Amino acid sequence: MKKIVTSLLLCHSLFALGESTTTLEADFVQTIVDDQNATITYKGDMLAKRPNQALWHYSKPVEKSVFIIDKTITVVEPELEQVIIKKLQNTIDILGILSSAKKTSPNHYTAYYHENSYHIVMDKKVLKSISYIDAFENSVTLKFSNQKRNHKISEARFNIVIPEDFDVIKD
Repeated sequence: MKKIVTSLLLCHSLFALGESTTTLEADFVQTIVDDQNATITYKGDMLAKRPNQALWHYSKPVEKSVFIIDKTITVVEPELEQVIIKKLQNTIDILGILSSAKKTSPNHYTAYYHENSYHIVMDKKVLKSISYIDAFENSVTLKFSNQKRNHKISEARFNIVIPEDFDVIKD
């Protein structure tokens, strides 16, 4: 769970690829490789809206929805019939990461932020992937496809519905 949250915090503001981007919707594949070379791959779709809303819907290997609104993360896990709500100390400033990125080769950039190194791949100003080592020494790669930028996203898509019979865990 912490691995996913760490990755999501990094990507909370991925839609802020530039000052002019107001929304982003995309499919993603998130691959996490630990120090024993064990790999787990998550698939799903995400949407984000400025200034501070994101929804990551994981479809494989298990279904879950992760809402990041302001400084609160809410994880809805239907298979476990539970919801986890956590207040965040702060969010990652992806604009800070991207604005500090230096071109290392065509379409490849490196950024340093809060003592971490992020490797960014862009193609024609479209974010393709971000790779980094997380706080647990895992290698994390997020790949994006089927992106739609700057289209209307209803506020209703960020409404969190918690079934009455789900356990709610507040951290």
